[in-house]
Amino acid sequence: MKKLFTIALLVFITSNTLIAGGNYKTTKDGYIAAVSEESLDKAIDLMAANDYEALQKLMDSGLVFWLKSGLRVQIVDSTWTGKIKIRPKGTLIEVWTVMEAVE
Repeated sequence: MKKLFTIALLVFITSNTLIAGGNYKTTKDGYIAAVSEESLDKAIDLMAANDYEALQKLMDSGLVFWLKSGLRVQIVDSTWTGKIKIRPKGTLIEVWTVMEAVE
């Protein structure tokens, strides 16, 4: 029980460090973003299945798009699976991407 509490505390501290306000990151080239976590999951599944035709249809719908590199973003939410919700500096727009998309 004590070990479980320690692990939970470590996860909580790490999560708060990731989403702390004012800590801006920069987006990298070659990653996708999505308007919802569900759309990002769908895009990741399609890429894993090499179904680029379906991925293009998802992109054509506007739910998923290529993330522009060099944007200053704040991480506003994260999951234990490596997905993050980001907000470009100076905007109110929030989108989902993967942790590797920022540095």
